[in-house]
Amino acid sequence: MRKLIVSNNVTLDGRVDDVLDWSIPGDDEDFVKRNIDLLSQSDGLILGRKSYEFFAAVWPSRSGEFPDLMNGIAKYVASTTLEDPEWQNTQLIEGDVPEAVAKLKEQPGKGLIVYGSGDLTNTLMRYDLIDEYRLMVFPIVLGSGKKLFREVPRKPLKLADSVTTSTGVVMATYVPER
Repeated sequence: MRKLIVSNNVTLDGRVDDVLDWSIPGDDEDFVKRNIDLLSQSDGLILGRKSYEFFAAVWPSRSGEFPDLMNGIAKYVASTTLEDPEWQNTQLIEGDVPEAVAKLKEQPGKGLIVYGSGDLTNTLMRYDLIDEYRLMVFPIVLGSGKKLFREVPRKPLKLADSVTTSTGVVMATYVPER
């Protein structure tokens, strides 16, 4: 069974919006390496429409180790409004999203990653489909904005790993206590 990993950049106060204003430190070697490692150990991305559209506007025109991995990996988009995804290796998730994701997890292969996609993450969390949470906590407080976890049931998690990068980003890996 494939592992489903949520990977998200968050502020110290749990915010996930306006990420371009405060995240993605290209000069932080630890941050970049861990993100490349995660993507290298996976063979599918599961994205909501907004995250898909953001990534599809950025990555196809770039090259290098991380962009090449992003462009080559299979992408599954949960959307009722997106009709024809143009980014290579992309297909729409049709019908019941939790059921479709559960079926993807049952297929042979490497891990699956959910990047961004707060609404999708919350849905998958409610159905207990997430096996690991990799949160990159940035040393900034926004005070307002969209939170990562909203209206989800209580979920005890266990810290499996953590590292602090050279720019002060705490990269923490949590697994559900099942």
